[in-house]
Amino acid sequence: MRSWRHVVVVMGIWVGVSAVAGAQFWERESADDWSDSEVEELLTDSPWSHQAGVNTPNTALAERVGGLGGGVVGAGVGARGGVGAAGGGVGGAGAGNLGGGTFMGRPERTNLIVRWASALPVRQAAARQAGAPVPDRPEPNYRVTVAGIPRALAEEITSLDAIREATTLRVGTRGDRSPIDILVGYEGDQLALDWYFLRDDPILATDGQVEFITELGTARIEQTFNLSDMTLEGESQPAL
Repeated sequence: MRSWRHVVVVMGIWVGVSAVAGAQFWERESADDWSDSEVEELLTDSPWSHQAGVNTPNTALAERVGGLGGGVVGAGVGARGGVGAAGGGVGGAGAGNLGGGTFMGRPERTNLIVRWASALPVRQAAARQAGAPVPDRPEPNYRVTVAGIPRALAEEITSLDAIREATTLRVGTRGDRSPIDILVGYEGDQLALDWYFLRDDPILATDGQVEFITELGTARIEQTFNLSDMTLEGESQPAL
């Protein structure tokens, strides 16, 4: 009898160790202990961060002959609610005076990062990357970020109001939600946009998945987040 009890105890210990070993680093380690590569993974390739492939304008030739507009990368970027006066474009009206036609090359395939940025693990990773204090509380609203927007695509964005109208957060079968605000920023030298959505009607694990849909110029983004993958061990609801 004692030998069987010993086997059961050993098996219980083994199962517990295996469960810990199989957990993701954001569950088994404190945010202060994450490596630089783990921080990067959480921000670019994790249940909260996905790479979305889109076609972006190829402006290599147009830049050489002039003729690109300003877009939100110009000096008049608005911080909230809209874009200021366009500016900062490349060249002037040269392309239009060189015989007609287009000076745009074939569209290029670009991977943007679509990130559920209000989730605590993501905020902790972002704080680690920025060398800022690591947060321990959720944000008051949901926030979705699209980062890595190249200049050629940013040139096409001239109105945040148009983006707002084209943006939807589709929550399971409970319908669509519109953003309450959009902010413009940068990650490195590339444009990043933040969409804010109210938390007053919480997104639950039973919703299954959430789809973020928007249009940036000619690029359409449709990114699905699986809520079961975003639920931390021991929690009943997803970290959002």
